[in-house]
Amino acid sequence: MVATIEDFIDRTQQANSESELKDIFLPAISEMGYENAVFARAQHRKLVSIPWSEFPPGYLDTYKAMQWDKIDPVVHHVHTARGPFKWSETCDPRYINRTQKHFFEACRELGVHSGITIPMRGPGREIDLISLSFREKGTPAIDKSAYVYMVCVQYWLKYCELADRRSPQTISLTVQEIECLKWCKEGKTNWEIGEILGISQKTVEFHVGNAMKKFGAGNRITAVIMGIKSGIIPL
Repeated sequence: MVATIEDFIDRTQQANSESELKDIFLPAISEMGYENAVFARAQHRKLVSIPWSEFPPGYLDTYKAMQWDKIDPVVHHVHTARGPFKWSETCDPRYINRTQKHFFEACRELGVHSGITIPMRGPGREIDLISLSFREKGTPAIDKSAYVYMVCVQYWLKYCELADRRSPQTISLTVQEIECLKWCKEGKTNWEIGEILGISQKTVEFHVGNAMKKFGAGNRITAVIMGIKSGIIPL
């Protein structure tokens, strides 16, 4: 049974090591059907480190030996992506070359099929990413995409606390900013939030944008997770 994002945040907040955190994260992703997972750090369109991965035997060794990150469209796309994306968005035959097409074919033969990637931006030009995929042909569940996204963001934020020693900042939001984020958490659009709160869509965008800036979040989902972690948004 899939836990709520609040449950997942509560459990991961209790983790005292990177391994404990990973042991909480992987089962949560497995419940969504993903058998492969990797957490990597990228810079200048190449992978600079892979803290951990769960792949079929031999896949990662082959990936490294062949230096596939130099041609991997997924790695290249994380630097311009504004949010999670499906791998299918990067392997359109009209935009990839023959070498990249063969790369995707080789991945499938090694048990790494279609999946999704969640990019997360660190300081400078660093970009962390979590990629989740299937060992046989499959399709990411659209109705679970928001949950998967929030789980990955929470994993990353907690990982940064443990590995990079980034301490959570004390943030103060206005009542309007909190209300807007609370409804973002429920999956409401800016227009829907405006209707609920009796304010214009532009005003909602203003409050959500301000909250994102205060948290240093690249998107509203990250701001929501940071709000929950800090206790500003109630569970």
